[in-house]
Amino acid sequence: MHLSDGILPGPVLVAGFVSAAALARWGVAGLRDDETPRVAVFTGAFFCASLLHFKVPPTSVHLLFHGLLGVVLGRRALLALPIGLGLQATLLGHGGITTLGVNATMFGVAALAASGLYRWLGSGGSVRPFWCGALAAAAAVLISGLLLAAMLWSLGEGFVWVARYALLAHLPVLVIEAVVTGSAVEFLRRAQPALLPGGAA
Repeated sequence: MHLSDGILPGPVLVAGFVSAAALARWGVAGLRDDETPRVAVFTGAFFCASLLHFKVPPTSVHLLFHGLLGVVLGRRALLALPIGLGLQATLLGHGGITTLGVNATMFGVAALAASGLYRWLGSGGSVRPFWCGALAAAAAVLISGLLLAAMLWSLGEGFVWVARYALLAHLPVLVIEAVVTGSAVEFLRRAQPALLPGGAA
């Protein structure tokens, strides 16, 4: 779900870096020392998730876990995402260097939506933690997929089929991430509730 180099026009790339920098600045504002290890661990998990590929003929897709970052880290995900995406681009060739800002913005918006949805679903206490996490993760994949498709669609008629396929190819990712994130949230709520919003300290 990463946009590669050489696709987007220069002004869009510049706007992407500006927006990603603004989001990262907000994400790091007021960061406490005790939050740093959590951000580092989940940044590493986000990076490693991209190593898990599975076939969706005629191509393959990989897990994202930006929804999980949004659930656990909240706005701190805006700091973790550009770091993880930068490592993926330089070490694994996923995405691009020039599109790093656009990709970080796209994932950041989706992570924030996941965070907000998780908090809203969990605020009443009537929705099981599994479903709170699952729906938040599904929303993150869907939102970033729609943003990616819209970006590709805007490039012209030649990219319309690519946009459609990119969205359809990530439907299995949506299901897998919903199940994995929901299970992770259910486990954390029992074992380490302090890692989740509203959990006991």
